[in-house]
Order: sequence, then structure tokens, then C-alpha cells
Amino acid sequence: MSNLTKVIACIVVSALCCLAYPVFGQESATEFYVIDRIVGNLKQPTGIAYSPDGLLFITERAGRILVLEDGEVLRVPFLDLREKVDAEASFEQGLLGLAFDPAYADNGFFYISYSDVDFTVHLERYQVSPYRYVALPGSGERLLSVPQASSLHKGGHLRFGPDGYLYMSLGDGGLSEDLESTGQNIDDLRGKILRIDVSGAPSYAIPEDNPFVGRQGYRPEIWLMGLRNAWKFSFAPGSRALFIADVGWSNHEEINYLPAEHTGGANFGWRIFEGDALVEGEGSSAQSAEELAVGLSFPVYSYPHLKPLGYDGSFPVGCAVIGGPVYRGEAMPELKGRYIYSDYCHGDLWTLWQEGDGWRSRKLLDTDLNVTAIEEDLQGEIYITSINGIVHKLIHAPEGDNDYDGLPNAEDNCPQAANPDQADHWGAVGVGDACDQDFFFSKRGETEVKMFQQHHGEFHIYACNSGGCGFVANLEPATLTAEGGARLQNEQFGWTIEAAFAGESAEGAVFDVTIFDGDGAYFVDDLQLVITQASLSWRYAD
Repeated sequence: MSNLTKVIACIVVSALCCLAYPVFGQESATEFYVIDRIVGNLKQPTGIAYSPDGLLFITERAGRILVLEDGEVLRVPFLDLREKVDAEASFEQGLLGLAFDPAYADNGFFYISYSDVDFTVHLERYQVSPYRYVALPGSGERLLSVPQASSLHKGGHLRFGPDGYLYMSLGDGGLSEDLESTGQNIDDLRGKILRIDVSGAPSYAIPEDNPFVGRQGYRPEIWLMGLRNAWKFSFAPGSRALFIADVGWSNHEEINYLPAEHTGGANFGWRIFEGDALVEGEGSSAQSAEELAVGLSFPVYSYPHLKPLGYDGSFPVGCAVIGGPVYRGEAMPELKGRYIYSDYCHGDLWTLWQEGDGWRSRKLLDTDLNVTAIEEDLQGEIYITSINGIVHKLIHAPEGDNDYDGLPNAEDNCPQAANPDQADHWGAVGVGDACDQDFFFSKRGETEVKMFQQHHGEFHIYACNSGGCGFVANLEPATLTAEGGARLQNEQFGWTIEAAFAGESAEGAVFDVTIFDGDGAYFVDDLQLVITQASLSWRYAD
């Protein structure tokens, strides 16, 4: 994504360029949508990918790949690369991409991209273990490394195309202005989308029909060029048609499209053009914008960073476009064939589709998320990740949800008041399940523990093992003091919960929580509670 600090500064000080924004029709909405919270308390998720056997995987910026199954995140990571991945220097660094080999069922290969402490972006191949929920950490093979000059604009998205080749986006790697103009540099992989054949080992091959094979000076891996930071791209279902959401600079965001018959080689113009507008200082006085545009490809859709005069809401206004897939699922048939996108700064979900000779766009719903990815599962249903650690699923609004917040109106009094008419399965009289906030979940094999914060102010711990599920304990913040802490035991499960004072922080009093299972083994040992007079929260220990 773009450097948000720089982008915000540009929004404040710059005026709109001369880009002519197309008029996109606003059709009447006959369906209403909401985002259903699937899981939270993640560490800055950057994306979701599914394996051919249907499992969903979440990538965290710090370097973990987690398994999402039946709406729950398994406690043991699929792969933990935090020692290799550098996610501290910049918001744009970290674990960037994940893709599963089309022959995953036979070879167990999957591919990741990440940045290290030297800003270099690496592409590596790993293999799953015989246990499908865990990868082999020692199986990593490095296929490609691309040095970068700064911590910004990494790209790193990975997807296999319908042709079986691996596609990888790489940002221009420089400062916001890309003063090196790497997107136009033919012997530099930055500012490009690559296309490589990873079917052989240990390295990769160049497909013979790549557009620059045999052309002097060109890196043959290059499939497309002239991009700033193609954070996400996607293929239309069963097609080579390609959508590329390229994060803009100071004025606007752009979405590029290539039809199914394209053969690569397109140049999207950065840093000569930003969208349709010539970048100030580019070219020479002897060349007009029309002359410089010869041979370049331009976006099918752009939107601004500032609202123009007479803005009517028919297009978004943002700072960092987040592209998604073309919808192919069954749950929302009216969206089939429509490209779904958002923006990191506004978080609203929009659709884009071609109609006749033009393109139309319509907003699906407003959100307050900082969206990092819009992805799909094996069935083509849509999931949204946000940097604040939550995964949502896009669904139709429930029947009776007249204000489109995801709850039928009878339940909208949460959390302002308890609703005695709602069913409750967690031990709080008069507070229905819709009012219970899911705070913490951990799972290992057939054993799992859930911790909820009830509205009356205590942490409610609920567990399952091979013998069934049930209540374990209520951990009451009022009993947690620097002198006392807490130790709770449960006879049914034989579990022990300990909370020990760890010190004061800017957020409040911090307690280390440890949960031992019935065999006396650590089940949870990286959990902390933060207690203040006004709020309760949890976090992972550093």
C-alpha cells in the first residue's frame, strides 16, 4: 500500500489534477449487504488465501500464517516466519503474499512473499506436512529476491493464473514519488507484475510466451510494467482477464483491466502518468502528453483523493485502493461477474462492472474498516480483512435488519441494554448471545477455550474437550489487583486459570494469563488482560 502519512499530507496540500473522472451510474439497490464478523484479535492481517482442499489461511503482517476453520482460528500457526520477516520498519513491510500450487494435492507446495530487514522482497516455496494444518518449517526454498531502496511499496501479491503460472506483483520500491522511475526500467523487476513457471525445482523457469523473452535489456520475468504499487490483483473466474488495483500517489487511485485475450507486455505508465494525468516534470517540453501516452495502457476506472465540486457520491474518495476478486459465489447471485474493491482510508465496499462500452460502479455498503484485503473462499464467497485484526464475511442483510448493521432490529439494543428475550448459552442471565463479545479463542486438537467479555464486566471462560463443552470460570476484573491476581480451577475439566500482575502500562494494569489443561500442560501462555476503570481488553504478550 501507499505511504499513508505521505498520502494524507498530499490530500491536505494538493489540488486535483486534470483527470476527467467518468460518470458511473448509481442503480437502485434491491439487495442490502452487511459484513458478518468471523474472527477477531488477529495481528494486522494482510490477506486470505484458500488451498485446493478448501482450507482458508490468513496471513499476518508480522509473519504468521493461520488456519481458519469453521469460523475459528486454530491456535497452532500453519507456518511461523516471524524470525525471517521484518514488519517493524514500515507499515508496508512484512508477510505480503500466499498462494497454493495448483498441484497442491500432489506436491504440497505453497508460495509466500515477504520483506526482510534490508527491505528486500523474497519469494519462497514451502511444503505442507502430512498433517494438513501445519507446514514443514524447514522446507523453505528461496526462488527470487528483489532488493529495494526503501521500506515502501512492496507489492508482493501472489496468485496462480488459469495457465498454471505464478504471478507476482512488485511495488516500485522507492519513495512515494518513485524518483528512480523503476516502473519504466526494463531491467528492473520493481513496479511490475511477474509471470514465472514454478513447476520445476529448485528454481523457476521463464514461460516461452512471456512478452519480453529474447528482447535485449528486458528482464524476461516481466509480464506487465509501469505500476506503482499493485497491492492486489485478481483474475476473473476461469479466465485470463485481469483486474489490477494500483495504489496511487498524490491525486487518485486506479483500477486497470486487461481482457482475457491479452498476451502481456502492457505498460500502465507510472511514473510518466498517474492514471490519465501526466506527472509534473515528466517528459520534455518537446513532447506533449498525447505523444508520451503512445503505447501506454490507462485505467478503466479512477477515483480521487479529494471530493470535486458537485460531488454526488457516485464514486469513492480515498487514498489507497484495495482490489478484490470478481464475484463467482452462489449466496449473492446478483453480484456475479462484478469486481469488488475498497479503499484503505474509507473502508466502503464497491462493485465495478463493464456495461456496453463503459464501466459502472455502485457502492455495496459503508464500513469503518481499514481494509487490507478482499479475498474469496473455495466457493467464491467474499471475506474482508482489516488492519485492526478482524476478518469479516460479506453477506445479505438478515431479514428484519432495517438499518443494515448485521442484526435484526430486535437485537439492536446490544450493548446498550440486555434483552431478556434472547437465548443465552454463556451464563449471563438476560444477555443474549448477540450481546456476547468474542474476545479470545484458542484451539489445539479436540480441545478449545473461548473467553468472552460479558456486559456486566467479567471475562467468561468456556471450554470444550473430547468429553464435551461447558463453563469453566468467570474471571472478575474487580478481583484482579497488583497484590492478589487470581487462580481459578474447574473440577469438570481439571483446568487451572492464573492471572498474575505484570505491571502498569499506558492502557492500564496488565495481567499475564496462563491456562493449564487437565493434564497440567500449558494451553494458553501468551495472553494478557489490560484492566482500566473504563474498559477491559486482551492482547498477546510480546
